[in-house]
Amino acid sequence: MLPNLPKKNKTAEFDLGAHFHNEFFKRKMPSGDYELKDTRGKNYLNYNEITEEQINNALRTQSPKGNLTRIMSGTNGAPDYTFRKNLQAFFVIRYPESIEVITVENLLYEKGKGKKSLTHGRAKAISTMTI
Repeated sequence: MLPNLPKKNKTAEFDLGAHFHNEFFKRKMPSGDYELKDTRGKNYLNYNEITEEQINNALRTQSPKGNLTRIMSGTNGAPDYTFRKNLQAFFVIRYPESIEVITVENLLYEKGKGKKSLTHGRAKAISTMTI
């Protein structure tokens, strides 16, 4: 279930999710966590659109302690909980020109530079994969 976002944001992230689902299997992407973000037609993503909880979840998934997550809704027949540890975590950001798959480490490194947003050019330069 998507968080309470304005209707326009819900639609953008839903559309991105459907596209990502197809690309994930076509490209044989690795196991891990993927947090999807949509710039809604802008050539940048404001860092304030990435929550502390999203960063912390990504970091826990990569840790040896792991991350236990309650699945609220989604795929029919999905389990109630999922546990992941020692897996990579990515942020998938859709820009008008492309979709960039970026590791949480690269995202945090860029965010640490003191800029307010991640431009498409920088995202492309640090991405693991372009869709």
